[in-house]
Amino acid sequence: MTTKTYIKSSNQASQNHLLSSVVKLGFPVAIQSALVAILALADVLMVSDFGKEATAAVGIASKWHFVAIMIMAGMASANGVLVAQYWGRNDKRSAKTITQLSMEFGAKLLVPVTLGITLFSSFIMMLQTNDATVIELGATYLWYAFPVLILTHIVIVAESAMRSSGDAVTPLLLGAITIFINIALNFWLIKGGMGVPPMGVAGAALATTISRLCQVVFIWAYLNYRNHWLLIETKLENSERLWGSYKKLAVPTTLNAILWAMGTLMYQVIFGHMGTTELAVFSMMGPFESLCYSLFFGISVACSVLLGQSLGRDEFEQAFNMSKFFIKAVFLFGLATGVILLFGREVILEWLNLTTEELYPLAAPAMFILCCAIWLRMLNLIIINGILRAGGDNKFCLRMDFIAMWTVGLPLTATAAFIFGLEFQVVYACMLFEEVIKFGLCFHRYLKRYWMNNLTVVNA
Repeated sequence: MTTKTYIKSSNQASQNHLLSSVVKLGFPVAIQSALVAILALADVLMVSDFGKEATAAVGIASKWHFVAIMIMAGMASANGVLVAQYWGRNDKRSAKTITQLSMEFGAKLLVPVTLGITLFSSFIMMLQTNDATVIELGATYLWYAFPVLILTHIVIVAESAMRSSGDAVTPLLLGAITIFINIALNFWLIKGGMGVPPMGVAGAALATTISRLCQVVFIWAYLNYRNHWLLIETKLENSERLWGSYKKLAVPTTLNAILWAMGTLMYQVIFGHMGTTELAVFSMMGPFESLCYSLFFGISVACSVLLGQSLGRDEFEQAFNMSKFFIKAVFLFGLATGVILLFGREVILEWLNLTTEELYPLAAPAMFILCCAIWLRMLNLIIINGILRAGGDNKFCLRMDFIAMWTVGLPLTATAAFIFGLEFQVVYACMLFEEVIKFGLCFHRYLKRYWMNNLTVVNA
């Protein structure tokens, strides 16, 4: 009896410690992700006063930045996984070296990407819409926002290193300050005032550029003030093995991110060629989806960090038990979130300015579908980003995304839109069908435990 009581209390203490760690890591990330989503939503809502063409233009132009940011996210994800595992081994020099390699590699990659998106802005806008006004406005947005990608890369990699070493609060605080600056600049530059004429779409882009520059300065000032390990630790002289370890993770993760981001861009191309009204509704719902996912993204980051640290210490059984806890929690939480959104969908549509006679018939059924499917998307998010990638199972994730999105989701959606000419809500539902394929593939892979790997290398 005493032994059973001890085991039960030990398990309870372990679960309480896990919950505490999830809150400590996940909650700040969730809040920051929510603020970023609110900012994206604010951009769209503010420029919507300039017409549906302006709304569609911001939606399209920001999607190209989104593709580039996904490249950074792939590199930052690989950096975060390795930093978490080296942090679990108390090896700060390797963690610093990996972060610096990630910074340098990303900068070399993003300079030509930035030039391409900026110089050929009008052409790439033409790929998604035939509306001349939307094309002109979108090209203007991309020109005013051209430094954003390099600045964002610095921010994302630095934040991934801080979170993987257990500090999720500092990125939240600095990010929150930046976002409030961005929103204030939005009100000023988009609407005009204090001697500045209303800039509309260009104002939204310029506000983003200025605020992101502020964020880079804030992060550098904080690291310098705290004598942070990212600055004071010396880089390993011989980093070839670490570079090989990083490339092994970063290349498939970055390719996966590009593949996924280009897929989401192709979905927007499909809706864009269905009509400007359809594109405007799709552009308004996108930031709201991101807002819904923000809390779950925080949980996935916490899951990835905690699992990565356990795997770096070869605590495989503990890692698997943690993963089961996360899957059960996200499943129940996802269902509850879907039910709440379902009952409040009319309020949400009004908040998003989607209740006009032109937009409501398209938006209402699509919102219903989103509410019903959100739990599945969240479950896939935690399994892919929080579990499989924590153990470096990135090549499988690359194959899985290609199968689910490019051989099922996109062909099905394009067929529904252009061959059968189905209504917006049906096409929207076809887009979400890829989540069913993802879940089947990913859950089977999860049960096989191929993701349970210690990725650290011993450095002489």
